[in-house]
Amino acid sequence: MIRLIATDLDGTLLDGSGGLPEGIFDMIRALNGRGIRFAAASGRQYGNIRRLFFPVREEMDFICENGAFISAMGKTYAELFPRAMAEEIVQDILAAGMQLLISAPETSYLLSSASRDYTDDLFYCLRNTCTIIDDPCPALEGCIKISGFHPEGVKDLARPIQEKWRDKVHCDVAGRCWLDFTQANKGSGIRTLAGALGVSLKDTAAFGDQFNDESMLSAVGHPYIMAHAPAPLLQKGFTPCAQVMDVLRDILRNAER
Repeated sequence: MIRLIATDLDGTLLDGSGGLPEGIFDMIRALNGRGIRFAAASGRQYGNIRRLFFPVREEMDFICENGAFISAMGKTYAELFPRAMAEEIVQDILAAGMQLLISAPETSYLLSSASRDYTDDLFYCLRNTCTIIDDPCPALEGCIKISGFHPEGVKDLARPIQEKWRDKVHCDVAGRCWLDFTQANKGSGIRTLAGALGVSLKDTAAFGDQFNDESMLSAVGHPYIMAHAPAPLLQKGFTPCAQVMDVLRDILRNAER
């Protein structure tokens, strides 16, 4: 029986305009009533996701920053970057012509030199908690994720950087425009969350649509991949999924039998 469900947000649970599907709050409460815990698993920051799920924020769990920050039943876990590694990654991102984002548990740091379109998107569309800085170095103490962003896509820019860091740190393309560096990934995040809740990974379901979701999907007993995911992920043997809510309704019906 499924006892834990974790779902990616952008491109998976959220609609094309970034909104939650109708009925999701009632669904989370109904799943809880059947002993099934629900978790959001995203590259987004903790505060951002809690605001998104405000009515049920105390009734669910969170895998944030691609697994670098976990909140399970109110207890938190974080994977921090070594300072020297963080400094070198920042330089590689800037040298590649990407916008920089440094994430800590309570805020995200943006450079004062960042483009206005980029900062406006983070503040007003994603509604991140952000701090503007002139120098990235002080923000690297206690950082949990470092990201590069390019509005025209990061695939080509990311390739040499990923090759350099492949065996040293998790470096994943997260959607078309983001390249994320973490000490953790969503796979380690779901393992941490399941362990904290006392749930077997065999009894865990997960939903995703991008390469940063693959480690999570590979870890659980019931992995679902969105039908629009990149072809290499569709060939991994995960169960295809058109709408997360449809599968959640099936899980709830089975739990009620």
